[in-house]
Amino acid sequence: MLKENKIFDAHIHFNDDYKYTNEMIEPMINEAIKNDVEGFLCASFDINSSKKAVELSKKYKGIVFAGIAIHPNDVSKNDFSVMEELDELAKEAEVIAIGETGLDYFYTKEDAELQKTFFKKHIELAKKHNKALQIHIRDHVDVFEAYDDVIEILKEYNLEKIIVHCFSANSIYAQKFLDLGCYINIGGAVTFKNAKVLQEAVEIIPLEKMLVETDAPYLTPHPHRGQLNEAKFINLTVEKIAEIKNVTKEEVIKLTTSNAKLIFNI
Repeated sequence: MLKENKIFDAHIHFNDDYKYTNEMIEPMINEAIKNDVEGFLCASFDINSSKKAVELSKKYKGIVFAGIAIHPNDVSKNDFSVMEELDELAKEAEVIAIGETGLDYFYTKEDAELQKTFFKKHIELAKKHNKALQIHIRDHVDVFEAYDDVIEILKEYNLEKIIVHCFSANSIYAQKFLDLGCYINIGGAVTFKNAKVLQEAVEIIPLEKMLVETDAPYLTPHPHRGQLNEAKFINLTVEKIAEIKNVTKEEVIKLTTSNAKLIFNI
């Protein structure tokens, strides 16, 4: 069982073979544990990474947990039969979330309808297996169409355990997701010098509805920006949240880890 004085990283990609070799994973986990991190959700982006997330969660049982999904940028590379494979994987006890799934209009909107269909299938999978749903949303700066579409789709379903991964929008959209009962993941971007809008959103997000993440190997927090992100760097995110909320680091850890235990049932 997770200790509430330790950090739970609610989104990391140990299964990213493009950035991490297998030899890097165990030392990274051990180094993070030395830095008060006790658990990790290894989120996925395709069927192979989903399988690897499950493998890693079995190897590091009780420390690494699995999220399985097809990333919205990858839906055009798949047909719907891949959902049957995810359905089988979702039966594994180590799978605690369906994610990351959602809508991404940053590169193209040409496959927007296909993204929406896959997103809905992931929602149905989360409902079927009573797993948390972890959502990826991305659009251009100051464009919120993907956010609006996600919100409209979520309103079609009675889903209780929803997490908005790597939140990067403004306080208006933070409130919209809170109104839907969502939890909101805050990552390393909150430490960036140009993150004023995100920092303002963090001000209005209650710690009782917040989780923390690295999204490693991506989105390395300041002052290590530009380097490969590591699990241990989550402390920098926690410290920045504590500064913004004018609370102690320990309080941020206690509440975000308590939230993780609740939503992931771990």
